[in-house]
Amino acid sequence: MKRTFMIIIAVLLAVSLAGCSLDSLGDYKKAVEKTDQIKKGKTTGEFSLEMDFNTEGMTEEQIKQLSYFKTMKGSFDVAYDGEAEQGIFRNYLNFGGLGFDFDLFVNGKEVFMKLPVIGKYIRIDELQGQLPIPQDGKEIEIISKETQDAISDKWLGMLKKEDIFRGKDIVLTTPDGEVKTTEYTIRLNDEQVKSLAAYSIEMLSKDEKLKENYKKYVKKIEPLRDTTFEELFSKIKENMKDYKVESFSYTAYVDIDGYIVNEMVDFSLKVDNTKPSAVKKLSYKLDIKNWDINKKQKLEFPVLTEENTLDMDETDKNMPFILEDLFIKKD
Repeated sequence: MKRTFMIIIAVLLAVSLAGCSLDSLGDYKKAVEKTDQIKKGKTTGEFSLEMDFNTEGMTEEQIKQLSYFKTMKGSFDVAYDGEAEQGIFRNYLNFGGLGFDFDLFVNGKEVFMKLPVIGKYIRIDELQGQLPIPQDGKEIEIISKETQDAISDKWLGMLKKEDIFRGKDIVLTTPDGEVKTTEYTIRLNDEQVKSLAAYSIEMLSKDEKLKENYKKYVKKIEPLRDTTFEELFSKIKENMKDYKVESFSYTAYVDIDGYIVNEMVDFSLKVDNTKPSAVKKLSYKLDIKNWDINKKQKLEFPVLTEENTLDMDETDKNMPFILEDLFIKKD
């Protein structure tokens, strides 16, 4: 469950970096593989996305709508037990200064969410085929394993020894206390990132599993309602020539037990595009911490009652306006 949500936050980064290992990165490769095998624990993270748009020729209302996406940030706090098929995901999102919390609870086949603002719960395990939620304790396969493996192989083939830096041992202060770690840093230039991105986009555009999920779920998001899967990737490929990667770095801290306890991604792009509403500049940061690794989790789930639970028919009229206006598709 944990890895599924990580992929949603940064698909390309999660897929490509998950396979990072080459010669001197043998220890790092082992740490990635070992971290992926964690069965229970806690994960916390923070992310921020800053975008600068070209607003020339746009109306005040259009600029106002665009402002929601200019500054986005959020955090998540996850406690999970894969063996028991349980997890509690506490999330915070902020769009243009408007923030809201929402909590997701997974207890075996029972999946429900606490809605922001109104503070009531909605059972989403009843929405079979309408939302990308775990089924029978299994993770959601957003993209096929074949595509993931192909992108990982591409990453290995392009990576050079001089791109990898094994730093000194560092003591980190974590929720588990002070932890001795080894630092690994990867820095890539514009050409390298574009090479990996172009190959990844090509593979993803051919992935039938991703295409199926896009049609089921992603097209319900407001900006993509009238965009087909093929049109989306065509636009991405066309726009790639306008991008310039100003910086890209990935840092991982591996503890003495061989687990990655902290990962940080930081990159920025500059875009040469004069079209109205086009992104001119973008910067993204992600900081993830793993702790309480493979320790017994005490997960307390709220008791659902008629008073604190919404019926499906009540959802639309109780949905906060920011979610309704930006994300909910009205048929």
